[in-house]
Amino acid sequence: MKKIMFFLFSVMILSSCVDYSGFDEPDTSSDYFLKANGTKMVSGDTIYIAINTVASFEMLTPQGAKVEAVFRSSNLNSSFGTGLKADISYSSTGIYKVSASLIGSDKTISVYVSVQKSTDYTLKINGNSIAAGSTFKTTTTQSLKFKVVDVDNKALTTTFDFGNGTKIKTDSVSLYYDKAGTYNLTATTGSKTIKLTVEVTKGSGDAIVLISSSISGNNINATFGFKCSAIPNFSAAKSAYVAGELPNASWSKYDLPEVVSIGGVDYFKWSITTPPGKFRLSWIQLKDGKTAFNYDDCNWSYDASSAFWNTKDYLYYFYLRIENNSVILSPNAN
Repeated sequence: MKKIMFFLFSVMILSSCVDYSGFDEPDTSSDYFLKANGTKMVSGDTIYIAINTVASFEMLTPQGAKVEAVFRSSNLNSSFGTGLKADISYSSTGIYKVSASLIGSDKTISVYVSVQKSTDYTLKINGNSIAAGSTFKTTTTQSLKFKVVDVDNKALTTTFDFGNGTKIKTDSVSLYYDKAGTYNLTATTGSKTIKLTVEVTKGSGDAIVLISSSISGNNINATFGFKCSAIPNFSAAKSAYVAGELPNASWSKYDLPEVVSIGGVDYFKWSITTPPGKFRLSWIQLKDGKTAFNYDDCNWSYDASSAFWNTKDYLYYFYLRIENNSVILSPNAN
């Protein structure tokens, strides 16, 4: 029953954005695949093309041999081709389902064609547009969020190969390069590939890093890293706390039970859901021999080299804001 309910729910979601008129066949092949404009596709994949440009489809065996098939598109009442290859173009933007059925068999494979105003795509890192073929410089302690967007700034399903052994297909991904070096990054969206050189140097580890983030309505879900060594007499065996002032909230104390290593630097993890705004905080451990939290009985963090450190208040100040549907961590309001 749960599988049936999930299937029905999935169909309802897809039906809201895809026109299925004209055909309704099941996917019965897990071994055959399609080639669309030279790109290998399996059931459920998406190819991106511009209005009035041609998409060419071929159905192939698992060994790569072409086979004769009937090709259908959800915007047509009949097939748009029969044989080893078929071409189609679309005059309107939208998402269309293309199906290829092996002649003389029940094998069918279906993919999606996303038709857009333009295929001038842009790679963005932390919300900033990066020119294809350029060199991007970062450090081993910097969290990076990657996505490829269209001319309407919509994130597209992309295969990212970061050149360090990590390869993932998604519309947005955050990661660290944990080793210094030069990496060749490729981001393939449909038949278009954006290439970039990433130069990574060893970071000293700022006092605060943004490990991951997402946006829920007007709120930000964020996970931070706070550098452990910023606490005098730091001990990994003792509980640590963060005390701070959040937007629309008073001072609070939070337990930091987990330590993670980022670029060779140890950080406490702290996760919150909050509106964008200004934060004032510090993180602390109880002094030796102390068993209860008290502001006077703590070792308070200190890092004068940090861009977030405020020498007047002896606290860390930082800002969270939302730009281009990305979360930005900054030491200043602008």
